[in-house]
Amino acid sequence: MVGAVFGKYFLDIIFGLSRKITINNEALDDLLRKERSVIVCSWHGRLLFPFYDLRNRKPIGLAGMHHDAELITRVGEKMGWKMIRGSSSEGGTTGFRQMVKVGKGGKALMFITPDGPKGPSRRAKDGAVRIAMATGAVLLPVSGQARRRWEAVNWETFVVPKPFGTICCVYGEPIEMSAGGNMDDYRRMLEQELERVERQADEAVARKT
Repeated sequence: MVGAVFGKYFLDIIFGLSRKITINNEALDDLLRKERSVIVCSWHGRLLFPFYDLRNRKPIGLAGMHHDAELITRVGEKMGWKMIRGSSSEGGTTGFRQMVKVGKGGKALMFITPDGPKGPSRRAKDGAVRIAMATGAVLLPVSGQARRRWEAVNWETFVVPKPFGTICCVYGEPIEMSAGGNMDDYRRMLEQELERVERQADEAVARKT
């Protein structure tokens, strides 16, 4: 509990003391006005940017069962997130079933890191695409970057912004799909758009002094 409270205030301080730029968030606003279910997707290493930006929209996040996910779950709940624990993979897992149920209800804002929590880095697994195909939800790739940042490296580079800098969050182009579409094609589209919005976020903060 103490760790969750500290984590929330840590992020509030970092983001509160930084200049924030948000690009193309109207893509999300438009989908929600149309009462579409949306699955926001971010590479695991950049998850803090949409994690903080979405906090006031009553988002539903999917977190694994590992130790790091426990902390992010507790912090998220302090920030207004509803967290579902489990895997997004096919096969009847609790996380997959719950996300499908939520998405079928319409007007749901969900969040998944398609390469997390164990990688490989920047390779989308099937979970987000399968959930979208099962529910009619739209995938919305998102990334972010901070001009001043810490970078923790394990199987990926996990970015933590530092205060007193510029923080950018970029929303990409929505990816529509159908139940009868090609899952591999959709997965490649997701990867390509995630890479594009990441480059855009990197370039945006690099231009700021």
